[in-house]
Amino acid sequence: MHLRTPITLDYTLYDLYSIDNEQANTVLVYNPIQTEDNGVASQAKFTYQYTLQDENKTAESLKMLSAKLVPQRYGFSAGRMSLVIPDLDVQCNDNMHPDYTDVVQNLAQLPTFQQPNVGFEKDLKSLSLRPGAHIAVMFPADCLLHLPHIVDPSIHFEILSKRGLALSGLPTPVSKVIDTILSPSDVHDPDLRRSEVARMTYQIEKQPLPFFVKLPQTVSGVGVFEVLTDTDRTRVKAILDRHLGDMLRRINDLNYDIHPCSLVLQEHIRGTVMALSMFVTKKGRPIFIACCKQRFDEDHHWTGGTISYKQQRHLEKFYANTVYKVAEFLHRKGYYGPAGIDVITDQGGNNYVVDLNVRITGTYHLGLLGGHFVQRGLFEVTMVTRYFDCFRTTFEETFAKEIQNGSLIISGWVHDELTGHSCAAINVGGRDSLRMEQTLNKVKAFALPD
Repeated sequence: MHLRTPITLDYTLYDLYSIDNEQANTVLVYNPIQTEDNGVASQAKFTYQYTLQDENKTAESLKMLSAKLVPQRYGFSAGRMSLVIPDLDVQCNDNMHPDYTDVVQNLAQLPTFQQPNVGFEKDLKSLSLRPGAHIAVMFPADCLLHLPHIVDPSIHFEILSKRGLALSGLPTPVSKVIDTILSPSDVHDPDLRRSEVARMTYQIEKQPLPFFVKLPQTVSGVGVFEVLTDTDRTRVKAILDRHLGDMLRRINDLNYDIHPCSLVLQEHIRGTVMALSMFVTKKGRPIFIACCKQRFDEDHHWTGGTISYKQQRHLEKFYANTVYKVAEFLHRKGYYGPAGIDVITDQGGNNYVVDLNVRITGTYHLGLLGGHFVQRGLFEVTMVTRYFDCFRTTFEETFAKEIQNGSLIISGWVHDELTGHSCAAINVGGRDSLRMEQTLNKVKAFALPD
């Protein structure tokens, strides 16, 4: 059963990249964040720590599905651009050709003029571009260093990092950066590594409660530790005692100057948190996209977000000064493109930037779907990622009414024939938050249990 509900975005990344950019020739390369190599030292320049948090209990097969979903759900907003998706390692048919049906079917929901030109690459190291093209990535990666980027990869790595935000000069909570003092040659000495781990984590014992401990390069709340009690302090320090040595081992001559191994201790401010999406044009102009409230699971990992379309005009004005400051900072660094800002507003009405995601974000597309939902009288919309034990066709048959009336949109779907599991990005709208949650609960009831 293939439902074809017309879904038209208000605008796309193609439209945004074209602003102030007469010769835009950008290729989106939506590589999922590269994984750690199980603590084995390597010569990688760009390293990430999102796998280091012990609380992540999701089965490895489901984690892989989630990673495969990432390029597809972000590519939903691309528009008439070239979009490169790494080989999804999906099951092959009898002719041993990869089956990309899920990707094709998902983008077919959009009008032809808003569908990206998708290419699948088995090895990003072999990717080549047409003359004059530059790539825009979600995360800098070693396998893409042979290609021209729209922003220097080392600069992009810096402004993506928690360390980079702490030193940015933007209005942030008071933050303390703890850099390693080891050189690339020192990290091969086990005794020096143990001593350095003890030195770096010692500050956690002395930091006044409450506070956050943040690893430099993480996503979706993984690698961000909230420390409210001494019990939290002991738990977090134990996690870092086990894993910080592996982070140190990944320091080498290629990445020493971009600080791949730091800790950030950040003041804990109580207030209202909002996830803001924006676009910075090539000339540095900020364009407001949307404000969403984030959703987290019991382990404080990001699972989605909710937008209230009736509040967007007010929120745009309220955060205008923050948006301007962030755009100015990113423009100075040479960046243009999509970005996300997590802002906390304290009881005095002061706004602080607590995270800066210099890339397209998980709720970015909700700003582009405003017309679709509002014209149907749906003013509250949420996006969640869930796992299912069925094909997409079965899900569509179950929620045929919601899909046909436009209140439910699938913005990404990946299926694993070996396990029978699927991972999907589901967007649910309602006239108000109560009706939205009622439909969302039906989706959750149909999904695999958490």
